[in-house]
Amino acid sequence: MRRHNLLRNMVFYAAEAANLHPELERPGLLPQRPEDGALAEDGSSAADFSASPGARRPADVYIPRWRGGPPAAWDFAVTSGLRLGVMAQSLRDPSAALTSYEHFNCSHRETERQCRDQGITFVPMIIEAHGGGWGKVAKGIWCELAKTSALATGELESERSCATMLQQRLAMTLHRENARACLKCSAR
Repeated sequence: MRRHNLLRNMVFYAAEAANLHPELERPGLLPQRPEDGALAEDGSSAADFSASPGARRPADVYIPRWRGGPPAAWDFAVTSGLRLGVMAQSLRDPSAALTSYEHFNCSHRETERQCRDQGITFVPMIIEAHGGGWGKVAKGIWCELAKTSALATGELESERSCATMLQQRLAMTLHRENARACLKCSAR
């Protein structure tokens, strides 16, 4: 969770610097999902569902106006190409775990469709835990975010370097948090 939140926060600050007016974990974007398990998405108990109608949060980072149009919900997730279900596919195609998880993230609980019904563009921001590669959708976002940032700062020649630097900082954060988790486990 810490790794996820650090990556999410870095992108939030990059979007803020690009004047996109992002919001972290904006609640109430989707109708409350039905009871499923013991906890709602906001951590409240099943008995509290009626008390928290805005518990559905598909946006780790919410962008109120994306690409000059409707809002976007950027949803971050970390996956692994070493999971048993995708390891064989990952050997043939290094991006298989990313592609598979992008699809899962969109279809899980019909999040992409429900966002579309509410006029929100759902954007799965998937990173691979070991190699640090980003999914196809996220790579497109980095290019657009860099372009928007360059326009906001007036430094148009730095567009490509802005995207590269952001991706490098995110990869370093990912690997640092992976190492921290390994050290924590080995200290036990």
